[in-house]
Amino acid sequence: MPATMIPTVEGFPIPVEVAGPERGPAVALLAAEGVGPAAYESVCTRLHTANLRTVVLGADSRLTPKSVLGILDVVGVRWAVVVGDRAGADLAWELAASRLDRFTGLVVVDRGHPRVPDITGAVRDDDCPAVEMNTTALVSSAAARAVANASQRFVYGDYRVVDMLARRNAHEATAQLAGEIVLRTSTW
Repeated sequence: MPATMIPTVEGFPIPVEVAGPERGPAVALLAAEGVGPAAYESVCTRLHTANLRTVVLGADSRLTPKSVLGILDVVGVRWAVVVGDRAGADLAWELAASRLDRFTGLVVVDRGHPRVPDITGAVRDDDCPAVEMNTTALVSSAAARAVANASQRFVYGDYRVVDMLARRNAHEATAQLAGEIVLRTSTW
């Protein structure tokens, strides 16, 4: 399904792809920089098989928590697991930390909590609150693992750090990412 351009509350359009069962639990996926919603089609197909509705937002440096929430309102999603891929994970951490009323779980790829120095040593947001929900951090390198491990002190919920050993193989990485998302949508 091709992405639809949806205007944000700030007035700029974002490519958004909504698919899957109408009544299934929702997953809001924030794309990595330079990656459009279509790149996540194989992950979304697996999530649809698990009866999950997907909302994939294309990357844009102008996206804010307010604009993401506005887009979710437009497409009718009140609750979701928030998933962030690399640069999209920066915004996903912020959403999970500040909007416990809208998100039920967090999955991030290769990014730590904004208060933890990243792999370059930069702290993105010294005032970001802790995340009070179950969280999974998928990592593809030893440096990303160190950042993810340091992030645990800012997660008040179940916290998993998972090595993405399959990053070399897109098919296996897709299955692993989809599996971790499905685990976070579970209420058990």
